[in-house]
Amino acid sequence: TLKPDEIATYSGYYIISSAAALTSSVNNSVLATASSPGQTNNVTDTSDNGDDSDGNTEDDVTVVGISPNPGIEATKTAVVIDSNSNSSNDQGDIIVYTITTENTGNVTLTGISLTDTLTDNAGNVLSLSSGPIFTSASLASSEGILKVGETATYTASYTIEADAAATGSIKNRVLVTSSSPGNTDNVIDISDNGDDNDGNTLNDYTVVLATAEPKLEATKTATVTDNNGDGNTGAGDTIVYTITVQNTGGITLSNITLNDVLTDGNGGNLSLTSGPTLTNATAGSSAATLQATGVLTYTATYTISNVAANTPSINNRVTVTASSPGQSNNVTDVSDDGDDSDGNTQDDPTVVSIDAVPLL
Repeated sequence: TLKPDEIATYSGYYIISSAAALTSSVNNSVLATASSPGQTNNVTDTSDNGDDSDGNTEDDVTVVGISPNPGIEATKTAVVIDSNSNSSNDQGDIIVYTITTENTGNVTLTGISLTDTLTDNAGNVLSLSSGPIFTSASLASSEGILKVGETATYTASYTIEADAAATGSIKNRVLVTSSSPGNTDNVIDISDNGDDNDGNTLNDYTVVLATAEPKLEATKTATVTDNNGDGNTGAGDTIVYTITVQNTGGITLSNITLNDVLTDGNGGNLSLTSGPTLTNATAGSSAATLQATGVLTYTATYTISNVAANTPSINNRVTVTASSPGQSNNVTDVSDDGDDSDGNTQDDPTVVSIDAVPLL
């Protein structure tokens, strides 16, 4: 009940929630309803904020402004495309980075910029192969703007280089800079790797482990050209050897050399008639350089002599030697015959049997 000119006072309070704190203000108004004699609820008024100097003298909302609290959170994750399908993170594989920037404050941010730092495990500076490229924003803002609660996504990539792989890992993080209203470049964050289970919950590098073990594999196979058409393998026939040298490691090899050993069935030394001659190179390789996953193919021949034809077989193997970066002749392999069904899966000589021909 209110008598004429009487004033009733009420109080209430609101504890600002986390969600409300991410907005610009908390707004409040009250509708008072009363009844005059003989009437019901016929007298009403909506509250005023008590400040007529604001240009609104009645029924305006009581506004409590929330202090600006700008914030941004950057996260960078990585996946690796195994380009050479060898189940290792090594030369030629592609690291694809996904970068997210979230507006964690209560004001719109503008002027979003990303500064990326990419190094190998030794601290040598590397360069991204592409990006960062803006791909989307969760509230449809254009690039460079983040509304409250909005997340923008970027992508970038790096193709692993041999020297970087040799250091053991690739390290990456991004510095995100933005501006709150009335300020310039005042809101920043350094990316986290998105994995809080690693014991580091913020600003830790996104690390991709890499390997660069220098390895190669040599294989030598043989076919026989029956030059005299007698249906036997013997004197005058030509053995054609095909030698493949594959880089099975994750690092470029150079100074490729082949040392061929050819003997008859009694252990006597023989000499190739021709070769080895390089006939093909893959993955950008050459006679001097064998790229990761690359294969060099050579051919060589031996025309069977009368002396060798009187032994049980012609035996051949090749030792391939190469150099990894900063090393000399540190990578070797002895050829296999390419037939693992013979019970010997590596480094067995390529043997061509001589057909026994009875003589009178």
